[in-house]
Amino acid sequence: MKFISYCFKTFSPAVSKFLVVTGLSLSFASCQWGDQVDAFVQPNPDDFSAVYSDTNSVVLSTLKLDSLMTGASSRLLVGQFSDPYLGKMHSTAFIQFSTTTQDGDRALTLPENAIYDSLGLALRYDGYYYGDTTQVMNVDVYELTSDLTLKPDLTPIQAIYNYHATPYNPKSIGSAKIYPRPRPKQGSGAIGDGEKRVEVRVKVSDVLGKKIFDAVKANKINNNAQWIELLKGFAIKASMGNHSVVGFTRNNTALRLYYHTPGAVEGITEDSLSTNLWANYNQTLGDRTGTVLSKLPDTYRSSLPSSQTGNMSFVQAGSGIMTRLDFPGLNEYKYLNYTFANSARLIIEPVRGSFSKSFFLPTALYAYIADKNNDYVTNNGSPVSGLTGVGAATLTTDLVSDRQYYVLDVTEFIRSGLQNESLEKYGLLLRTSSPIPPQGFSMLDGNTEFSKSFDRLVIGDQANPNGRVKLEIKYTSIKTQ
Repeated sequence: MKFISYCFKTFSPAVSKFLVVTGLSLSFASCQWGDQVDAFVQPNPDDFSAVYSDTNSVVLSTLKLDSLMTGASSRLLVGQFSDPYLGKMHSTAFIQFSTTTQDGDRALTLPENAIYDSLGLALRYDGYYYGDTTQVMNVDVYELTSDLTLKPDLTPIQAIYNYHATPYNPKSIGSAKIYPRPRPKQGSGAIGDGEKRVEVRVKVSDVLGKKIFDAVKANKINNNAQWIELLKGFAIKASMGNHSVVGFTRNNTALRLYYHTPGAVEGITEDSLSTNLWANYNQTLGDRTGTVLSKLPDTYRSSLPSSQTGNMSFVQAGSGIMTRLDFPGLNEYKYLNYTFANSARLIIEPVRGSFSKSFFLPTALYAYIADKNNDYVTNNGSPVSGLTGVGAATLTTDLVSDRQYYVLDVTEFIRSGLQNESLEKYGLLLRTSSPIPPQGFSMLDGNTEFSKSFDRLVIGDQANPNGRVKLEIKYTSIKTQ
């Protein structure tokens, strides 16, 4: 381990506090009850030195979560792409419509003289994409053969994960060829504002459309149970050859039954009957055959060392892949008496050439403390962050040196580990978002960006010349006589 040492006269706030406490302790240690303290002795600054080290050992490994909660996601993910590091990725959106409103079930009705026109599925971009959106996307719609909210024994499903699959008829009942247009219209506002984004319309089979039309005309759809009996839902997936995954908003997804009514005075009037989305989930899977992660364990309890994956580790949302960081070299600090860690930060530089406009870097990195079994350390049920004073480390772009990197302040984690001798037991897990769900979701990763996107990061270990992890520590050392 390389050290750069120097004596100093000006101290950081942390060191100043340390000096005051040390001075008080030394002064009071020589006093007995009743003694008069005339003055405090100012410690000699030459007895203290600030030490800087940037060659601390950091061990990287890759692991994959057994499952990710994707039920009721606010984003429908559809598409597939081939990642040069992580293999073939794909996402299928499973959706179900309902006649239920805030006021309860409603009966579907049509004018007595209505004439059927068509049935269409409306999808609206939410602004998210990953991969090459300049390539045409072939979207197919399949009819579900069972209720996606029920188990085979017809009991309710409490939570749906990314590996789940609801049976569907393999014959497509609707398709569309589109060039993805996920970016917002000019002046449309923030990402996720579906009302101002492009809508994709997929024409669905007239056989199904006429079936629904006839049932409504015959007043056979008076509640949601009758509707689900007629139509269980759809699977929306991209066929082979696509190069991207795009997101559609849950709240702007609708099934529309188009019809017209003839009139003696008004002429022909066109109209539609809509049902809104009721339940949904994303199936986000990957095939890592032929990649350095082909031997990645299916359980998060075990991780794959970077020495076995080309001196790289990986983070990928959607498939639940995370990087674990361990710090075995810091045990040496425990043998340095009278040492206090002032600051510690991780510099993570992505492997050069691993990212592009199609495979862009995550805007932020999150770090959470985990035990030896890769379970989160929790406080009141919530995972504990390994970062000091901030929720995430944002991506930094240095145009002068043409570098991009993340700076993670891990002072409290390192300081606590040195004081409590727990660095052998705990490490940090890197993710692209917090696992803590937003309001309305009770399970970890429910509707988080980590469960509804495919953002990824390739990290080089300390033996990789194309992008390394560096741990910088500044600490104070006290000279002893």
